[in-house]
Amino acid sequence: MLDDFDSFAPSSEVRNLCVPPGGQQDSACIPLLVQVTFFKCGGVALGTALHHQVVDGRSAFHFTETWSRIACGEDSCIVPPFFDHTLLAARPDRKVMFDHFEYKSNPKSIIPSGISTLYASSVLEMSNKHIDALKFRCSDTAGTHVSAFRAITALLWWCFCGAKNLDLKSETRLYTMIDIRNRMCPQLPPTYFGNAVIRVSVSTVVSDVISSPISHVAKMVHEATKHGDDYARSLIDYLETAGMENLPRSGVPISELRVISLLGMPTDKADFGWGKPIFCAPAYYSGYIYLMDSPGKEAGVSAVVSLEPENMSVFKKLFLEELAALDDRCLVTGA
Repeated sequence: MLDDFDSFAPSSEVRNLCVPPGGQQDSACIPLLVQVTFFKCGGVALGTALHHQVVDGRSAFHFTETWSRIACGEDSCIVPPFFDHTLLAARPDRKVMFDHFEYKSNPKSIIPSGISTLYASSVLEMSNKHIDALKFRCSDTAGTHVSAFRAITALLWWCFCGAKNLDLKSETRLYTMIDIRNRMCPQLPPTYFGNAVIRVSVSTVVSDVISSPISHVAKMVHEATKHGDDYARSLIDYLETAGMENLPRSGVPISELRVISLLGMPTDKADFGWGKPIFCAPAYYSGYIYLMDSPGKEAGVSAVVSLEPENMSVFKKLFLEELAALDDRCLVTGA
């Protein structure tokens, strides 16, 4: 019964029950596994495991939405995918102009076998008023525009460092992914089907995150995510030289955070004839946060947070205190 679950937040229990186990991480790995789970109450869960070298999040949602339209006989509404992958081919002269640290082996990212992989998850909501107030707070004195993703990510990184009780002089690194479809020159078609996201990061000492104005943290996030065509082409050339089989495959150290944006993606469009999904989320591990559009007319943003159980309560406390402070700002400004 769906009522047996305390929430729809990701957990190892939900993952093991509803998501098919993936294959080995090698070139022979199966690109797609699907599992449909029927509950006695009448609920249905669709779990998918997709190979990230084949698709990114946008392509995955495009695939699922198209699949559901075909299942409902809505063939005329299908938007065909664009399959010309030569648009992201390496250049003949292979110009690697950036470091691309995120795609190199890092000894710090190797998790000792004795460390527990247990994690707790929570879905934290932010209203549009919260987000507007946070964006204003993240703006500097010059009035620089700050996107919702960068402002929210800055707040999450601050909460993360505060909850982990890390040494103030130790390094912390924030990773995220950016979609390069509209950053290439010329731009890729919006329906480009494949993997068109690249991993970027920024690092600093813990004290620089928790002791600085949130606008400073947002600026660091902005610098890490502002890359365009030159950076993407350099990475493509680097990957062609390094080989996908040599990319690092490791866990998430305690001082590192991954924030992934699914904002603007059709998370509620996969209607197979039973109605729209009531919840959609990734089933992942500790150290990952996914940002998704909240359902409803007053939709804000849902942060699907996964952390070690001993750190989750502090993270939620810090996050909710910041939301309360944003509420006070809304009252003062009349937002």
